[in-house]
Amino acid sequence: MRVEQTPRFKVKLPPMMERTLSTVMKSAIEVTPDKVALRDPSRTLTYRELVDEGISLAGALIDLGLGRQKSVLAMLDNTADFVCLSIGLGLTARIEVPINTAYRGSLLAHVIETTNANIMIIEDKYLERLAEISSDLEVLDIVIVRGKITSDHGIPSRIKLIAYDELARRHEAIDDVKPWDIISIIYTSGTTGPSKGAMIAHAQAYGYAAIVQQDVVTPEDVSLVVLPLFHVTAKWGGIYGAFIYNASTVVLPGFSASTFWDSAREYGGTCTRMLGTIAQFLLNQPERPDDKSQPIKKIGITPVIAGLDKFKERFGISGVLTAYGSTEASVVSAAPMGEGIPGYAGFVRDDIEVRIVDEHDMEVSPGDVGELIVRTKEPWMTMQSYVNMPDATNKALRNGWFHTGDLMRLAPNGQLVFCDRNNDAIRRKGENISSFEIEREINAHPAVFESAAIKVVSDHTDDDVKACVAVKSGHSVSHDDLIAFLEPRMPKFMLPRYIEFLDALPKTPTEKVLKVELRKNALNQQTYDCENNRFVE
Repeated sequence: MRVEQTPRFKVKLPPMMERTLSTVMKSAIEVTPDKVALRDPSRTLTYRELVDEGISLAGALIDLGLGRQKSVLAMLDNTADFVCLSIGLGLTARIEVPINTAYRGSLLAHVIETTNANIMIIEDKYLERLAEISSDLEVLDIVIVRGKITSDHGIPSRIKLIAYDELARRHEAIDDVKPWDIISIIYTSGTTGPSKGAMIAHAQAYGYAAIVQQDVVTPEDVSLVVLPLFHVTAKWGGIYGAFIYNASTVVLPGFSASTFWDSAREYGGTCTRMLGTIAQFLLNQPERPDDKSQPIKKIGITPVIAGLDKFKERFGISGVLTAYGSTEASVVSAAPMGEGIPGYAGFVRDDIEVRIVDEHDMEVSPGDVGELIVRTKEPWMTMQSYVNMPDATNKALRNGWFHTGDLMRLAPNGQLVFCDRNNDAIRRKGENISSFEIEREINAHPAVFESAAIKVVSDHTDDDVKACVAVKSGHSVSHDDLIAFLEPRMPKFMLPRYIEFLDALPKTPTEKVLKVELRKNALNQQTYDCENNRFVE
C-alpha cells in the first residue's frame, strides 16, 4: 500500500546548501566559541578547541597524502580523539570509515579491501588484528597507532607505523564542503551477503542528526553518549545532533547497566539515546532509592520496550521518543516526545515517500504486511551507493526506491508497525549481523559440511543466534570445540548462543536452505545452549 503522508511528524531542516558539518561548526565557533562542546573522562573541549584540534589533525593526514574525498579507516574506541577525527575529516571534505572494534579476520579484511583506503588510524590493542590478515593488506600504506607501538605485531614492513601523538599537526583551512560531498562510509550487515559500506553524503548525515534531535535538544542540554561511535546512533544521533542544536556532549567508553545513572549524575547528562536492549538492562537492575534522582529526563529508545511506563516512572523520565530508520535510508519515521508506543515505529516523515510492497514491488492491500521501500523528495538524503559493490547497490535501489528489507504494516493510528525482517539479518546486542558472515566462519571448520544461522527469540528485545550445522561424513565436532574455533574468528556478539547438529539441512528443489523450516521449533531439545552449557528443555 502507499502510505499517505500525515502532518504528525513535520521535518524542520534548513536549505540544502546549509546541511553540512562546516555550516554547523562555523556557526558554533562564531556564536559560542567558548562553550563546552565535548567531554570524555580525560578532557574537555570547547567548540573552538574541538574545531582547531580537528582541522589540525586533518592537516597532518593531508600532509601524509590524504586527498579531498579520500577515505581514512578508523578503528577507535569512544574518546574525544575519535570525535576530533570525525570533525576534522568532515570539515576538510575527507571521508571517515569507522570500523566496528569487534571486527577481525575476514570481516575486517573485507572492510579494508572494499574501501580501498591506504591510511588507517587504530588503537594499539587492535594492531594484532591487522597482523592476522597481513596478506590482505595490499592497499594499506600507513597505520597511525593511538597508544604505544611496542612492536610491529607482524604487520608487513612496507606499511609505515606512526604514533598518533607524534603526528606533525598543521592547521588546515575549513573546506567549502558541499551537501553532496561524502562525509562517511558506514558498514552495515543488513542483508544476507557480506557487510556493505554505505556512502553517506553530508546532507544525509545532517538530516539524520537534526531529525532525531528535533524538538528534543536545546542549547542547555548535555547529550550523554554510551553507544559506540562507529554506529550512526551515537555518531550522528548523540553527537552531531547535539552540535546542530548548540548543546554539549559527553562521550563515555561504553555502556554499563550498573553505573549508567551514576555517570549521568557525574556529567550532568540531560538527554540520551539508547537501544531497547539497554533500556531493558537498566530496568532489570536491582532497584535503588535514588533511581529517580538523576538528571536525564529525555530519552530516545529504539525500539520502545514493553515496560515503558514502568521505566519512565522508576527513573523519573518525562519524555520518550522513538524512531525507525537505517544507515542507508536515514530516519524514515519517528514518534515525537511522549508518543513512543511499544511495538510502533513512529509516523512517516513528511519529506519522504514510503510504500509497503510485495516481492514484485507491487503495493499490498491496506493493513497488510509488506516490505517497506523508501525514497526522498530531496536529493542527497539517503545512501548514494555501496562502495565498490555495484550489484548490491542495484538490488537495494531498484525501481527508484531504497528497499529496507523490513516488513511493516500501517496501524490505524498512522504509525508504522515493524513486523519482521525480510532477509536473514539478525539483530543482537544492538548490532545488525549478516547470517552469511556467520555461516562463512562456521563452514571454515574442517568438520563442517554446511551451516545455516538463524535468529531465535531472545530474553531481551533483540535476537539470539542459532547455528544449524551439518557435519561431514566421518567427522565429528563438539559444541565447545566449534565455539572455541569461532571465538578468534568473529566478534563476540556474532557467536551463536545455540547450536544444533543435523544430518542434513532442509533444502528447496534448487538446493537453497529452507531457513523457514529451521525456524519452526528452533529451540528444540536437540539444541544446545552455549551460554548455559546445557540442552534446551
